[in-house]
Amino acid sequence: MIRANLVAPKQFVIEEVPIPEPAANEVLIRVKNCGICGSDVHAYHGRHPFISCPIVLGHEFSGVIEGLGPGAEAYGLSRGQRVTVEPNLVCGKCYNCRIGRYNICDELKVIGCQSTGAYAEYLIVPAAKVVPLADSVSFEHGAMIEPLAVGVRAYRRAGVGPGDRILIIGAGTIGLMTLMAAKAQGAQVMISDLVPFRLDVAKKLGADAVVNSGEENLAETIRRFAPYGMDAIIECVGAAATIRQAVELARKGSRIVIVGVASGDVPVPMSLVQDRELEIVGDLMYTREEFDLAQRLVVEGKTNFPLVLSKTFALTEVAEAFRYIQANEKTTLKVMLNIG
Repeated sequence: MIRANLVAPKQFVIEEVPIPEPAANEVLIRVKNCGICGSDVHAYHGRHPFISCPIVLGHEFSGVIEGLGPGAEAYGLSRGQRVTVEPNLVCGKCYNCRIGRYNICDELKVIGCQSTGAYAEYLIVPAAKVVPLADSVSFEHGAMIEPLAVGVRAYRRAGVGPGDRILIIGAGTIGLMTLMAAKAQGAQVMISDLVPFRLDVAKKLGADAVVNSGEENLAETIRRFAPYGMDAIIECVGAAATIRQAVELARKGSRIVIVGVASGDVPVPMSLVQDRELEIVGDLMYTREEFDLAQRLVVEGKTNFPLVLSKTFALTEVAEAFRYIQANEKTTLKVMLNIG
């Protein structure tokens, strides 16, 4: 089998290695499709705080079960089954694992981040993390369930419900996935960005209002859209400027969800947090509940992945794919590797 190993920033090596054998309660998956995530791009440039080279990236993927280790059948799995995978690897013993918040496990590792990922023809994963794909979900769309689950989790962390008004800052892939998740669950959504192309896609995905915050006064636009202020703000950029913007725009007593991964220390105007009784909450990945809800939204036709999928490359073209993303940063959303 072949795999793409990021041996150093901006340096992929296509390696030929033996097909691994599944151990007890493990599954061998023949990978069909794998998405390139923003975290992969940060790692490629050597800027991700939690990913180090060498690493085989890839945590948004789908495939077919090729082999089962002893005990894996007990999870309702079978050879030839079409699947995707929840890529968070957890200890199952720490406090948060025991109370169901295993997405923030003390020993958390993520496939393709701290563990070998799916930029490969075959991959071993724990049977407990395998998610069968519905018959109506293609492999390509199956690989997009993972980022959609991020959006589902972000919306749920906002603590809002149908009819509530939220602002999403950032219309990149995760911001757009959060938009789809929020609209599917009845929210009224404004989304802001600096890139007209992304805002055009957001409008096609059903955003109730789109704002180019480089050209329009976002605070004034919010007052027209939500006279009493936003019920929640979801920050999907991870930049100091947008995190500060979220704090400054937040209605008194509301919640800000930080989804974007900041690359360094970010100053926050704590006087506003204190004076306005704001809640700032972090958001990391998802649980199986959000993962299953994400697939259900796909099955029910409440998503429009083709609008988000920009281009597809073969696994052997992975370096070209990353160069493409860099060269077309403002007009590229999800780039997919077609592997099997």
